[in-house]
Amino acid sequence: MTRLSLVLASLTLLACSTGDDPADSSSNSGVTTATQATDPSTTDVSTPTGSSTEPTPTTSDGTTTGEDPTASTSTTTSTSGTTDESTGTTGPICDPGQAGCVCDGDACAEGLVCEDGLCVPALACDGDLGEPDDTEPNAQDLGEINDDDDNTVMADGVLSGAGDVDWFTYHGLDTFGHVAEPTVKVTSSATVRVCQFIECDQGGAVGTEITCPEGTQTALSGALRPGCCGGATFTVSDFNCSGSSDDIQVYVRLDMPSQDECVEYGLVAHN
Repeated sequence: MTRLSLVLASLTLLACSTGDDPADSSSNSGVTTATQATDPSTTDVSTPTGSSTEPTPTTSDGTTTGEDPTASTSTTTSTSGTTDESTGTTGPICDPGQAGCVCDGDACAEGLVCEDGLCVPALACDGDLGEPDDTEPNAQDLGEINDDDDNTVMADGVLSGAGDVDWFTYHGLDTFGHVAEPTVKVTSSATVRVCQFIECDQGGAVGTEITCPEGTQTALSGALRPGCCGGATFTVSDFNCSGSSDDIQVYVRLDMPSQDECVEYGLVAHN
């Protein structure tokens, strides 16, 4: 075989070998493309299709926010702690005038009395239950008497402790031959203060003038009736009405017992 024939045979064998190799990089069979798709250095396997790639938001202390159940529970617990009404941090702690609270001025709710600035339960004394005579307008009416000293009005009762007050009233007639001198005498199981307030039928409270006897003090009732307060027994012998008649309405008040207990008393008054 000639040299030319050998060269041609070698070229033929080389051409066949190169075209049939599947790993040939010049081939258009697509094998190279598939190999690149499965290369872990170039394929994104961390983010599923349709998922956000933005970072999860966090708080300043690093706690994850959003849908993290741990963060949600922590936030709820902290908030409820500041709004727990059982701690007394919201609303008034103690309403004035209620039991154990400061007095509302000098007043307290029903069944309570103001002592040393606090509302405390009033004593419930048997002889004082249901008495409607704790205020001037509700004074117990003892009737009418003239100025004959032999004619008297009487009453008995109980002061339920230091905060209790009892009121009585009677109408006194000025009759010929006698002198009107409103007098009160009280006997009691403990010392009490006694007051007499006078209002003339003619001229009213503003037309009534009173000079209080020695040992008593000038006083003015809630209804602006002039009067005197003193010990268990005293007489108002010096008073004048602006009209010609000395017919009067007398109000007697008992209060301020020396002991904070049930104090029984008896009252006798005449005009």
